[in-house]
Amino acid sequence: MRALLALLLALLPCAGYGQALSAADSTYIDSLMTASYLPNGPGAVILVAGNGTPLFRKAYGLASVELNVPNRPEYLFRIGSISKQFTSVAMLQLAQGGKLSLTDDIRTYLPGYNTHGRTITIEHLLTHTSGIPSYTEKPDFIKSIVLDKSKEEIVQFFADDSLLFEPGTDWSYSNSGYVLAGLIIEKVSGKPLEEYLQTNIFTPAGMNRTAIGTYEQVLPGAVTGYDERADSTYRPAAYLSWTWPYAAGAIVTSVDDMMKWDEALYSDKLLARSWLEKAWTSRTLPGGEKTHYGYGWVECDYKGLRLVTHGGGINGFVSNAIRIPSRHLYVVLLSNFTGKDPNDITNQIALRVAGTPLAEPAVRSLGGDALREYTGVYEVNRVGGRRTTNASAQKVYRTITVANDTLFSQRTGSTKNPLLNVGPDLFVFKDSHLYAQFSRDASGRVVSLKIYAEPVVTGPTEVEPRTDLPLPAERAVITLDPAVLARYRGKYDVGGGFILTITAGEGRIFMQPTGQEIVEIYPESETKFFLKVVDASVEFHKDSSGKVTGLVLYQAGRYEARKIE
Repeated sequence: MRALLALLLALLPCAGYGQALSAADSTYIDSLMTASYLPNGPGAVILVAGNGTPLFRKAYGLASVELNVPNRPEYLFRIGSISKQFTSVAMLQLAQGGKLSLTDDIRTYLPGYNTHGRTITIEHLLTHTSGIPSYTEKPDFIKSIVLDKSKEEIVQFFADDSLLFEPGTDWSYSNSGYVLAGLIIEKVSGKPLEEYLQTNIFTPAGMNRTAIGTYEQVLPGAVTGYDERADSTYRPAAYLSWTWPYAAGAIVTSVDDMMKWDEALYSDKLLARSWLEKAWTSRTLPGGEKTHYGYGWVECDYKGLRLVTHGGGINGFVSNAIRIPSRHLYVVLLSNFTGKDPNDITNQIALRVAGTPLAEPAVRSLGGDALREYTGVYEVNRVGGRRTTNASAQKVYRTITVANDTLFSQRTGSTKNPLLNVGPDLFVFKDSHLYAQFSRDASGRVVSLKIYAEPVVTGPTEVEPRTDLPLPAERAVITLDPAVLARYRGKYDVGGGFILTITAGEGRIFMQPTGQEIVEIYPESETKFFLKVVDASVEFHKDSSGKVTGLVLYQAGRYEARKIE
């Protein structure tokens, strides 16, 4: 009876979707997009589709700031990591055809790859449970992305790095895993990845405006990507060789083709339903934690509504797409501006149109004495979906402090953020949908906190234990002779087009990273300085003659820069 009922429900048309949205929903979407993307700056294109029909499709901002060319709905954008779902479907097609098994050891197809003696399967690659560090977090990555590399050279860039954990026991987002997946697809199919995708996915789905990114040919309608500067102006995105993103993020497409892609997934045109359900089903770790990730898609529930989604980011571009299968609803936003996160926009729109708007919790007031119970130093094990050891061997901590009857959170290498109380032991980061839930032991002492987002959770919900470390003391500022500070003036090259400019005058010294605001750095020794606006420090290096030759920036990692001017 349950099976019959499920079949009948699947055959019923989705309620609430016709050929147009309500006037209120259209106004809401337009006002949200207009507030997010200004007409004289880089912008975005958004498409809302119901039952495979565009319900709202509009472009905002400029495709080219230099030429003052407006964005158009049909234009092409780099989609970054949304590309992973195409790689996953390609791999699943090969598995469906019996040409490989998802449980195969990757050395079956890549015999020379260094697995450090562990068994790493294809499924581990697709689900980010391989333990292979993501090459995009390596300190040398920013210096390397301007150089064209062969696929073998890219693999060698990360192949000998130690695994973050035993394969299958934990989760850490890994672009490296998808590079290896792309190579396996090529090995098994006998075709270059771009040819396989064109023949087996793009063409069958009718995606005639989709391609793998390249500088070897002109892509008509491709827009320019931009980053935000501190003074609210814009700068073209830093150069990125197309050899690097590969199977992890190299697709260029339009919102129209993304709708065709999503619509193809409601049929067996590309892949049988049973295989697609595998891609959309969260994996569970040995300890019982859900990863909220299948194969190339994030999968989670919000108030009983199943959400299948993924975002993407690549130099100058960010994107997000969310599907709600039970409503046959799809929202995709492609942007050529990295200064605005599209995830919150698409989530709010999708949930509103689906009839389950994102809840805004009521803020409560707590006094300083009550807030002080939460203060302390908490150990952080995962940042941005990656294990912290992916970027640095240094431990990462979250410091919880109180000032002016407000609780603040500051993670190693990050800024200080206010936390607003919205429930018992529950706080929300100001101006976000990111929550911090504190936990207590049997005696009532706060012992940990849990960080999670709504409505979309990516990766296991991270629990950060409270340590016995003391709250950091305020760093002491010393006074240096202006002549000493003057020696540090100049430009320091981190690599990949990222420059740190040091200026000094009137007994003060400042640093300005490329495209960011100028900030003062404060001396604590003759060569060591720290920032107050963010948890970071700078140490200058000199040669044997006393000449300044470079610096090291410490900000949740170690970044060397040589002095070039």
